[in-house]
Amino acid sequence: MKSAANKLEFEELRSLDLRACATVGDIINAMRFCAFGARMLGEVAHTIRDMVTMKEKPTIIYSGLPDAPLGLLLKKFVERDWCREVILPSDYARKKTRGENVIVVGAFSERNAEAIYRKPARSVFINSFDMARPGQIRDGYFPDAIFADPRYIMPLIDAALDEWIGGKRRSTVSLLHTLGRYGGLAAQVVRGAKALEAMVCDKHCVRFLTISGAMTVGKMDLVICDMIERGMIHAISSTGALMAHGLVSSIGLKHYKYNPRYDDTELARRKLNRVTDTLEPETNLDTVEEVIGAVIDNLDGKETLSPTALNRLIGKYLAQHYPNERGILKSAYLQKVPVFVPAFVDSELGNDIYIHNIKRRRRRKKPILMDLERDSKELIKIVTDAKRFGIFSIGGGVPRNNVQNVAPLIEIINERLGPTYPNRRFSYGVRICPDKPHFGHLSGCTYSENESWRKADKNGIYAEMLADATQVWPFLIKYLMEKPGQENGIME
Repeated sequence: MKSAANKLEFEELRSLDLRACATVGDIINAMRFCAFGARMLGEVAHTIRDMVTMKEKPTIIYSGLPDAPLGLLLKKFVERDWCREVILPSDYARKKTRGENVIVVGAFSERNAEAIYRKPARSVFINSFDMARPGQIRDGYFPDAIFADPRYIMPLIDAALDEWIGGKRRSTVSLLHTLGRYGGLAAQVVRGAKALEAMVCDKHCVRFLTISGAMTVGKMDLVICDMIERGMIHAISSTGALMAHGLVSSIGLKHYKYNPRYDDTELARRKLNRVTDTLEPETNLDTVEEVIGAVIDNLDGKETLSPTALNRLIGKYLAQHYPNERGILKSAYLQKVPVFVPAFVDSELGNDIYIHNIKRRRRRKKPILMDLERDSKELIKIVTDAKRFGIFSIGGGVPRNNVQNVAPLIEIINERLGPTYPNRRFSYGVRICPDKPHFGHLSGCTYSENESWRKADKNGIYAEMLADATQVWPFLIKYLMEKPGQENGIME
């Protein structure tokens, strides 16, 4: 399947390795080979670099306040001779010249849209409203666009260009010291960094990472490994799909960048499974199934198994058979970090166990029975053994709620069965998720709402970032990695 992917001219993706990134520019450069918002940021930053180093400089189209922090930053693009001018959309629409490159920052009126779509030779769009040239964005393909708050994105691009063109290297700590003044998502990220730092520095706090979405096929797996290996987290709650896709990288297999030249029917015929703008060859999952089979073939089936127990066994297998590869379950096993998968059957891991059990029954061998109650008990023990607990959430869904639900679960046990456990509410919460409450919440339950369910301590430290996690998460973790005492060690 790898040869099939290469024959169809698909580019290999690379896991984002923060250990190999010394600067903001390094991280953004590495993001080109990831997926989702990270790739949008990495590719657009390089496109803008190419534009601003040409003889004919691009024009910035911007309708915001010229004296606002973002407006002043865009003026510096002109002062540095990166761009020709900053112009209002209405003024650009009246100009008779055409054929130049433009960088469209923020929203623009439909009155001026036709000119912005038709007059430039090439347009880059940076806004949080999905505004781009008609037909430019397709399912799984979004070139020359970043759909995120420009108040966050433009300072990042500025730092990268200053490094790539001017040679001024910028650390993530340095970036976050100035980022807050831009407001919007930029200010949210600064608050998120401070809240996360407070949580990981609390020696009496047990820390959970909850993850949903396609973060491992999106090549954020090594970011998770960094969090595990540096002691930033003590337990993980995840989807099974995340762990299955993460296994692919753990055993040296590849994911690929989707190429829109090939439609999904062609991909299906070649068994190249698409995840938004990435591809997972079916043979990768076949190899994952072989790993799972090797792990459970040695089990006699006399005792039930929980997802955390299975994940420990997989991690042990990876440590023994893939010593030169980094991987989430391997790192979790070595650091004794339990990995919960509360919706276990909804994944490749669940499929593999189901099929292996059919084979075991045919051989008159006892099936492997999963007992999710064992994980509920382990979750309660982790939380009640600590003075405080905190949560760092990527997205929402079952992984997030599984951990948050431990507070009402303990409350219900005590009310219905008599005093059994000390009541607990989480004291820290940091969340990166684009879903907004007015969309019926989806995965966007706020920490204030959690307080109404007696899940969150009203005096806790919380931060919520309405963003694509792949654009924000790496900078938060690199920020902590750069703090004193984190160069090589465990944060406690």
